[in-house]
Amino acid sequence: MSNKASGNLYEQLKEIYYSLIRYDHDQPIIGKLLDKYAKSEKSQYQVLDVGCGYGKKTIALANAGYDVLGVDVNPQLVEICQKQGLNCITLEELSQRTEKFDAILMSHIIEHFNPSDLKEFMDSYLDRLKSGGYLIIATPLLTDYFYEDFDHIQPYLPVGILMVFGKSTTQVQYYSRNKLSLQDLQFRKRPYRFVFVRGKCIRNWTTKFYQVLEFINVLLYFVSFGWLGKKDGWVGIFQKY
Repeated sequence: MSNKASGNLYEQLKEIYYSLIRYDHDQPIIGKLLDKYAKSEKSQYQVLDVGCGYGKKTIALANAGYDVLGVDVNPQLVEICQKQGLNCITLEELSQRTEKFDAILMSHIIEHFNPSDLKEFMDSYLDRLKSGGYLIIATPLLTDYFYEDFDHIQPYLPVGILMVFGKSTTQVQYYSRNKLSLQDLQFRKRPYRFVFVRGKCIRNWTTKFYQVLEFINVLLYFVSFGWLGKKDGWVGIFQKY
């Protein structure tokens, strides 16, 4: 095999590796839930993607036919999304608009807030959700690698969300002005990951070794249709009433 051919093969394998490692395990669940509960024409169904980041889920929802608007606190990310042709605005621009949405997506957002701030954050966006509209939350569970993300504050569970935003009153410090009912819930599974290994922090000969093992875990996950994986997150759809 020529050097050029071996180089092309290496690049192809590298591309496959990163596409599998970076696969978005939440998006298929989000798409199915939204398709199940959205009642009107997709092109007329307005979705607000809160904290859209680089626009990965905004793109997926737009490609599915939804009228999706992305919003992010980082103006640089908003600019990147706009250069991709996405409908994306800053928080300041959103504050000047008055429309309400059929659905709001909060994907990997709530775990970055402490409880009191989260209540105010969610209420501010739920004010923009139509009565009878849907809030979709995708968030991680508490795992050994939950705090690998520098600004993860704490994980939240559906029952905890309902203590503040649900119909019944429970003994908590505060209640929300918007009320939600949980309509559907699915748990996300991902391939097994190594944690607390030196090679993840300091690159040495073990780094490649663990990368190979994790790639094998990814392959086993997809070949087994998710059976050989770990439950590490949830996606829930709530209705505003």
